[in-house]
Formats: sequence, C-alpha cells, structure tokens
Amino acid sequence: MTTASLSGEVIVSFYAVASCLAPAITRPTVPFGVRVPPERASAPVIRQQRRAYYGRTAIIGACCIALVILLQDRGSWWLSRIILLAEIVADLGCFLIARNRIAAVKQAERWYAGHRQVVATDTSWRTDPPRFPVRWLIPALTVIAVTVLVGTLRYPHLPARVTAGGHLVPKSVVSVFGIVAAQLYVTAMWTGIMLIVYRSRPDIEAADAAGSTRRYRRFLAACTRAVLTLLALVDLTLLLPAELAGLPARRDRFGPAGTAVRGRPARPGRGLFPRGPRRIPATRRRPRRLWSGGGGRPGRRPLLEGRPDLRQP
Repeated sequence: MTTASLSGEVIVSFYAVASCLAPAITRPTVPFGVRVPPERASAPVIRQQRRAYYGRTAIIGACCIALVILLQDRGSWWLSRIILLAEIVADLGCFLIARNRIAAVKQAERWYAGHRQVVATDTSWRTDPPRFPVRWLIPALTVIAVTVLVGTLRYPHLPARVTAGGHLVPKSVVSVFGIVAAQLYVTAMWTGIMLIVYRSRPDIEAADAAGSTRRYRRFLAACTRAVLTLLALVDLTLLLPAELAGLPARRDRFGPAGTAVRGRPARPGRGLFPRGPRRIPATRRRPRRLWSGGGGRPGRRPLLEGRPDLRQP
C-alpha cells in the first residue's frame, strides 16, 4: 500500500460518509436546497426523498470504497481519483433527483400560497464576527513538523534510490519530502475553505432570527473544529505509511555472492533464491523388457543378461 492509494481510500470514504449524511445536517426548512414553510418540513414527499437519497448514496459509497480497496495495488495513483470523480457525479445526480421531485410537489400544491415571505439579516456578523479557532489547527501543524523532522533526520542515511509512489526513484528532496507537500496542500486548502465560510453571509430563519443566528454560530464553530481535527488525522495517515515503510523503504535483495540487487522481492522458488532441482519421487519402476528379434514376438530370450529374474522360461 502506497501513500497515494491510502490517501485515495481516505478521501473516497470521507466523501461517501459526508454526502450520505448531508441532508441530516441541513436545516429542515431547506431540504435539498428547496425552501419550504416550517409546517411542510415533514411532508411525505420530503421524508420519502430523504430515505431514497440515504439508500442511493449508501450503495454508491459502499461500491466506491470496495473498488478503491480492491484496486489499491493495481493501476496508478490516479485510479482512486477517477473513482472519487465518479462518486461525486453519482451523488450529485441523487441530490438533483430529490431536489427536482420536492420542487415539483411544492409548485403543484402551492405550499407558499397565503404566506408572506420575509428576509432577515444579522448585522452583528460584521460588527462582531465569529473568531476562527486557530488553536485547533495546531495538531495538523504538529504532524507536519514531525514529518519534516523525521525526514530531515533520516535523509542522510537513505539509499541512493528510494520508493516514491510505489516506484524506485533517485533520492532527492522532492522524492523524500513529497509527503510534506501533500500535507501542506491538504491543510492549506481546507483551512482556506473554512476561512471563506467564516467570511460568508449566514443563512438565517426569518421566523426566529435570533435563535437561528445562535444555532448557526454554534454549528459553524463545531464544524470548523471537526474539519481541523480531520486535517490532523489525514496528515497522520500520510505520515504513517512512510514511517512504517522506513520513510521510504529500501527494496534491496542480496544474491548468492552477497551483492545487493534492486527489484521486486524474491518469491519462494523464484528469483534470486530458487529451489534446488526437482526431485523425482523414489518409486520402484517396472523394468522394460527388450527382445532380441523376431519382430518383437514373445518367447525370445531377453537381452538383459544381468537380470536373471527377467529371463523368459
């Protein structure tokens, strides 16, 4: 298992769980992006589409995770990315199906007939914005620092060729510290996304503006802490395979003369340490009788004079 395949498994599994649980963490009055009145939040069509979405995305996620696990040692590192792209497209299709059906029922039954729609905004979001929990970013930065430290200490003792992406490549700063670049990319990307969310306008319920604002602040803080904790775990999953493999592992073998030969590990009975010559089981063979002549007619004296027991009467 390489670092690329492990990161692909983590990303595919994370997206499968997140997409399946997405309707459960959204507001009840905005199911699948369709705004509905509070008294229609538990309409039969909404419950039906939510159950159907759960079932479809669960099946899609299970199939994608199984494919990534079964194909982790086959193909290139981009194979898991193709599976992730297919999973995103399939889940988006499930989301659009549920959204269109709820919107069709909403239009047909005229759910907002006789309702007065009001828009509310939170002015304190600019005067007193929520603070980004920077201290929850410390675990991810600590894992990155440990990765750099371990790589720096082991770099002088690494062989001339190291494993990177499942292949032997010449030792260099890029091949050895590629894991650090991946950790920095993931951490910076998700931290930037959360900072953009902190600067975006919150969605507030007009019927309960003050209560929805407090709930949104609590939800945003909890979601940010969860994402930053997940970042630390993702960085750790990128570090552990390299650490267990020796950062990176040396794939050397030794021939009969003690010379190092690089390549795939020798299998039993093949490669550098083959088994001895095949032994024929010590079974008693029936001797062949050689006749002297006469067209091979029986009754003649055999040519094996040294075996009296083989003579014909």
